[in-house]
Amino acid sequence: MPGLSRSCFTFALLCSAGACSVYGPDLMNGSALSSAGTDGVGGDGTGTTGGTAGNSNSAGASAQGGSAAGSAAQAGAGETGGDGSVSGGAGGMAGSAGTGTTAGSGGSAGASNLDLIDNLEDNDGSIRLLNNPKRDGIWDSGNDMTSGGTQTPLPGKFKPILLSAANAPYAGDKYAAYSKASGFTSYGAFMNVSMRSWPNYDTTYPKYDASANKGISFLAKAGTGSSLGMRVRFISGDTDPRGGKCKINPASAPNMYPLNQLCYNHYFAEVTLSNDWATYTLNFTDDFGQGMDGMVNPTIDLTEMYGLEFYFSASNDFELWIDDLSFIKN
Repeated sequence: MPGLSRSCFTFALLCSAGACSVYGPDLMNGSALSSAGTDGVGGDGTGTTGGTAGNSNSAGASAQGGSAAGSAAQAGAGETGGDGSVSGGAGGMAGSAGTGTTAGSGGSAGASNLDLIDNLEDNDGSIRLLNNPKRDGIWDSGNDMTSGGTQTPLPGKFKPILLSAANAPYAGDKYAAYSKASGFTSYGAFMNVSMRSWPNYDTTYPKYDASANKGISFLAKAGTGSSLGMRVRFISGDTDPRGGKCKINPASAPNMYPLNQLCYNHYFAEVTLSNDWATYTLNFTDDFGQGMDGMVNPTIDLTEMYGLEFYFSASNDFELWIDDLSFIKN
């Protein structure tokens, strides 16, 4: 992809210049609902059931259709986390209620194989904190610094956007990650999320071990008139210079290293967005691959993950909402 290496290098400069100090360039777990909760019930719980235990903590929308055969239009989401602390998730978007003890099929809430990264409901730029393995990253945005280009929010200024009831993916959802950009003609612009935070981009390399997972799931929506073609890029120690495995050609000697040694050839998956909220699931092995414009690796190394990037290439203006970002566990 033309200009990718400059994409990353430029953002690294932004970070080192103070616009962003913790994320690199280019850069629920609830169980299956055994009994659906009532409105606003669910939350901290034990990590084994949703909608019955714990204090209300951004619980799913009006969980109907539980232990008895259900007929409600929404499955609902009791918010339980794998560690019994928090979780999140969309409550049964356009789903049908389950029968017996199985919750409905709508949305991404309450699925036992999801590990929530962030649902933005705490209204800050940090992801959900996790200690083992340590996960304490942030959301951010970035662009190629084209003169006259505009992006909201600016790099280093990320804050979740408040959703109106009409623009929420499910009842009770209040916040989402958001970015809008136009006029970037070098390599483009993106919204990104890191798994680990660090005080100095250039000197510390706290990678995240994502090997317990086989993919990611998220809700997304594009604005009217937005480009619909998005790449989700996996930033790793193999493709980012912080990993020490690939090379960056210095400006003074742009052809010092051959193409097959160069950094920023990130793994990516292609996504075609909709102007309506939809759930997207991506498998790391099946859906992510590399181009030929840098170092090519035999397989994606999930043990050295820096983060994810929701990227739009040059001249592709976009308006993007992301919500309920989760890992899909093995």
